[in-house]
Amino acid sequence: MHCLTVTYPHPSDPARFKAYYEQTHVPLAKQLPGLISCSFAYPQPLGPGPAPFCIFQAWFKDGAAMGAALQSEIGGKVAADVPNYSPDGATLFHFASGD
Repeated sequence: MHCLTVTYPHPSDPARFKAYYEQTHVPLAKQLPGLISCSFAYPQPLGPGPAPFCIFQAWFKDGAAMGAALQSEIGGKVAADVPNYSPDGATLFHFASGD
């Protein structure tokens, strides 16, 4: 399995971010081809450093499937939608699970 992880900085209007993200962006992201599962959360810090405002994780069969999803038409729409709720952008990273 391969995980795409996206973190978001704290927005100036958290309620607006949450409403758009949950009602518009996540349903769009759930259309990514090859997506096995996904989840998101609003984490709380555990320790001295800050936590991101929001974290999203999407699981794919492997890195090739993740890459294909990101390069797909839906992947382009998902990427283009980010400024609509997170004008400061997002940080993306990925990893293969240890299973």
